[in-house]
Amino acid sequence: MTISKILAGLALVLQLAAAGEAAAQTTPSVMDVTTGLLTWVKHLNNDVDKYYKPEKGQDLSLHLKGLKEDLQVYMKTRKKLSDSLFRHNIAPGKKDPDQLEDLKTKMSAVMNHMRDVSDLVSNDLRKEGDKLNEEIYEALYGQQPRYLSFLEAFLDGVEVTKKDLAVDGSVHTQRLEECAAVIASLQDKIDRKTKK
Repeated sequence: MTISKILAGLALVLQLAAAGEAAAQTTPSVMDVTTGLLTWVKHLNNDVDKYYKPEKGQDLSLHLKGLKEDLQVYMKTRKKLSDSLFRHNIAPGKKDPDQLEDLKTKMSAVMNHMRDVSDLVSNDLRKEGDKLNEEIYEALYGQQPRYLSFLEAFLDGVEVTKKDLAVDGSVHTQRLEECAAVIASLQDKIDRKTKK
């Protein structure tokens, strides 16, 4: 009797463990890049007096402009896709490799401008930007399936709840808008310094 209870208990534990592992496999690994990006651009903005050099001012302003524009393109593409998914009530589980690739391409453009900006700032900010760039690259092109947001996971056919998709879209858009505003402010500061 005791052995059968132990075996039944063991079977239950194994079933729960298997169910937990299955649940863990269906939950996508999402890396919220917008938090790190916003932190980095705020650091760029706050420390401009520490790294600004007149001879690099024009190049820095140009690369910041490109970064801001590509961020806005990425943000608008995400918003349009997200809105379309909700409007057409598309169920999770259906892959859309073309849209996923489009988002990756747009984020790659952002990454290129991040590298260009990083080359013109202080060592600390360069390291912070390079680390963020590596994390984004790993999420986009690494061996382990990771995503920059629930939207990317959804487009890759992963089961994502509508709530996760809605919250994700709202939060990402808000942070990306804030990034663009901070970059515009920084650009203005650099342009004023360059004209002096």
